[in-house]
Amino acid sequence: MTAAHFHSLAQEFLQKLFSELQQHQVQIEEHWDIDHLCYRVSSIERYVEMKKSFASFADLLIESDVNGRPIATYKLHSAVPFMNWSIEVVELPAPKPTKLTPEGFEHIEVVCDMPLAHLMEKYKALKMDHGGLAKDFNQELEICLGERNLKFHLLSLNSVINLEKNQRVYKALKESRILKDFKKYDPLVAGTFPLDIATAGSDLDILLRADDLSQIEQELREHYSEIPDFKVQKLVVDGLDTLMANFRFDEIPFEIFVQNRETVQQKAYRHFLAEERLLKCGGWPLKRKIQLLRAQKIKTEPAFAQALGIQGDAYAEILNLQKESQGTLQKRVQASH
Repeated sequence: MTAAHFHSLAQEFLQKLFSELQQHQVQIEEHWDIDHLCYRVSSIERYVEMKKSFASFADLLIESDVNGRPIATYKLHSAVPFMNWSIEVVELPAPKPTKLTPEGFEHIEVVCDMPLAHLMEKYKALKMDHGGLAKDFNQELEICLGERNLKFHLLSLNSVINLEKNQRVYKALKESRILKDFKKYDPLVAGTFPLDIATAGSDLDILLRADDLSQIEQELREHYSEIPDFKVQKLVVDGLDTLMANFRFDEIPFEIFVQNRETVQQKAYRHFLAEERLLKCGGWPLKRKIQLLRAQKIKTEPAFAQALGIQGDAYAEILNLQKESQGTLQKRVQASH
């Protein structure tokens, strides 16, 4: 497969998928990111062949063993443009041994700022696969339309890969069991580690939602009070009672932020989404600027504001950008050059 053939097939797939989504009244908001395409193959032999083809027009980000089969993820040399989106990552999974898989594009995955439970309710009349909700990390919800499908999740594949490649952090995240033991509190990973702009001393940020802060404080103490640097603070942030817990697990500093607000609506997550998409628009030059500013101990939002020439309150301005389309963000980045 050549790059031109890949792009042609991708455009055809996306046009057909969006036609079906329109028929079923499924809406993808402009500020949600189509973060990757999935291309499936019918055999392990075709998987090996397609890896060779992809290598001619994309860079391998990671190849991982998932439940006994390899999955390769690539960043395209030239992104696939579609409507207001630009898709630069493609996932190539080897087929499951027991499943007959036709070759071709199978689904897109979208990062949204809506709780997956709300999407389940909104589209309950459609066929869905809820299996991905059982995962401890980066749950997903699939709308099954047939040959072409749509998955929603809350952390982009690129950010997941950034975490996986940082082996010490990813190991601490898993072994701390924060995502597993506190799953009922809708945990989300945010901050600089998934963005790959962390510096020495950066915290691994975990957001939780709880309506009883005293109860979750007790649970956090039961799990982590005996490990280094554990402390708990009660604050008021944005007019909401807030609990913040810090500890160090396997030498990685964690910061747990808890409010009675959906984690996808907490400002830290919305800042994270805006910054993730800005980095996608700005590529390596913007990322390098941010890294240099962060190395000077400038905090994340002020670093983005300075790099992009944004005036005023950095936190408020970055938050405002979260609801903008990718085209608007692209213009903002281009204007800062």
